[in-house]
Amino acid sequence: MSTFYVNGRIYTQHPNRPLAEAMVVAGGRIRWVGASADVGANAEWERVDLAGATVIPGLRDAHTHLLAYALLKQQVDLRDTHSEAEAVRRVADYAARHPERPWIRGHGWNEHLWAEGKKPSRASLDQAIPDRPVVLSRIDGHVVWVNSRALELAGVTDETPDPPGGHLERDAHGRLTGLLRETARKLVYRHIPPPSLQERVAALRAVQGEAHTLGLVEVHVIEGAEALEALQVLHAAGELSLRVLFLPPISLLDHLRAAGVRAGLGDERLRLGQLKLFADGTLGSRTAWMLAPFEGEPENRGLPTYPPDELRRLVREAHEAGWPCAIHAIGDAANRAALDALEAAPACESPLPDRIEHVQVIHPDDMPRLAAQGVVASMQPIHMASDWRLAELFWGARARWSYAWRSLRRLGTVLAFGSDVPVEPLNPWPALAVAISRRDLEGAPEGGWHPDETLTLAEALEGFTVGTARAAGRKRAGRLVVGAPADFLVLDRDPFELRPEELARVRPRATIVGGEVVSGEVQ
Repeated sequence: MSTFYVNGRIYTQHPNRPLAEAMVVAGGRIRWVGASADVGANAEWERVDLAGATVIPGLRDAHTHLLAYALLKQQVDLRDTHSEAEAVRRVADYAARHPERPWIRGHGWNEHLWAEGKKPSRASLDQAIPDRPVVLSRIDGHVVWVNSRALELAGVTDETPDPPGGHLERDAHGRLTGLLRETARKLVYRHIPPPSLQERVAALRAVQGEAHTLGLVEVHVIEGAEALEALQVLHAAGELSLRVLFLPPISLLDHLRAAGVRAGLGDERLRLGQLKLFADGTLGSRTAWMLAPFEGEPENRGLPTYPPDELRRLVREAHEAGWPCAIHAIGDAANRAALDALEAAPACESPLPDRIEHVQVIHPDDMPRLAAQGVVASMQPIHMASDWRLAELFWGARARWSYAWRSLRRLGTVLAFGSDVPVEPLNPWPALAVAISRRDLEGAPEGGWHPDETLTLAEALEGFTVGTARAAGRKRAGRLVVGAPADFLVLDRDPFELRPEELARVRPRATIVGGEVVSGEVQ
């Protein structure tokens, strides 16, 4: 059955025909786009009158930790706490409500938003919850705050050395403070009982519905084997309505290589993407790898996850095995090292491109290299809203080259936009507002932060549609053109006529994936 959509305002994202009023969908794909009068009526077609509603391509999130987000919804949410004491009270209340849980998990704390402005310690947690292990991840996910019971169960003591690529924070007397950075988190994480397959599948099923209500038709999931297993169960049951590109960690390379598995395996619903690896840490935890020290910290240039030679070796081995890479790089030194490693590696026989995740600050000399090397910049506009003040504080003048969307796009770089959920909310609409205003969700700073890097709405939408599709090796997806997947949104308001603060509040009337309505109603 073909469906004939008429009387709409259809933004196609096609450069030569950006606006249409009608389209025909059949077999999950777009078969015709144009003016209503240009196609003859067919009695067998189902006719849908859009009544002037706006239609845009479905949105695609290039960077999620979807299972982590789904499971975090079952933990203590600390994102809006204003002090260490408030965070501890919330954790204690949760522990009291859940006496059956052997481990107390939480996420989202951010000391930069707390009144005292200092890092937390295990002492406050010990006083409130001394008998059960507590593990609380920072907003960026790169630091955990734990109590003494958690350290005890993990066998971590004051004498435990820092693991490679990680740091156990200590006080002036050499005692552990309860903060574990980067790879040091694994010392505790490996002792936490994992959720069952049934729990993982149920969590993903629930969060998939949330994604559709926000207008998402595709997500790139950057997680481990436990997430892939749950996604496969959903897919086999015919319940995976999201399109998923799954990016496994570099730690699985030996297993994938032994099985003869390469990037691109799968179908239009679930497909294997690039291998994920880290070049450094984050801005907020000041573990981003920098060419010059952080402002006010002359001894701190951040933490490279691997020495440059090791990073090059890993990328080379991945390429030789048929796996392009997705390299997390926040600092300018990390971005340079990632580009160096990709440039030195042999060509990768794959339908998917290499990509750098975040590109949060980059030296101007390295900017042209992404387009020249065919590397996608997988970026998250909402990070600018959260971090621009920290960028000013810790990077100083270098912050001019952070979140440099316009400069990178002008040089021909493919931008693929995402959320980094659960670090940031899954909702893409506030991120679009940030991309076109360079202001945070409170409207600061006036006039936008480094407004030369602002995008138009069409360009920002391209990052959430065409750019993300290209990062997934989907050649025709992301536009409403003949032959493309019928993935689109029906909106009650035209986003091109809205102010940024209004754009942030948009919710689709309907979300359609492969011609099927997965959320809301078209009429």
